[in-house]
Amino acid sequence: MLTVQNYVNGLKDNKILGTKCKNCGNIMIPLKPVCSKCGSFDVEEFETKGKGVIRSFTVIYVAPEKFKDKVPYVVAIINLDEGGAIMGRLTGVDPNKPENIKVGTKVKFEALVEGEEVVVVFRVDN
Repeated sequence: MLTVQNYVNGLKDNKILGTKCKNCGNIMIPLKPVCSKCGSFDVEEFETKGKGVIRSFTVIYVAPEKFKDKVPYVVAIINLDEGGAIMGRLTGVDPNKPENIKVGTKVKFEALVEGEEVVVVFRVDN
């Protein structure tokens, strides 16, 4: 069954779960019961390999209350190898030197469990 809880449980198990439309092949992250491209309900859950490339990023200097002790940190949009995109924290880079972070750099997913929450994290894949 395609639920948010399945997605969160997948993250805790170090997996990014997505949905693939059987009609048009569209990839959706996180799980969705209806294709966002063609509107088909004929979708299936699948597990990504958790690898991709940086599409865009920003350095966070003023964070929400629960992340204020983490600043500065980098948040990136990652294009996954299978298709689809996901946002997460980027590690393995120096947020004080954003000029060294390059769009197109390969990254790999790592789940970071902080208390009851799971943070989506991508590490530069050397």
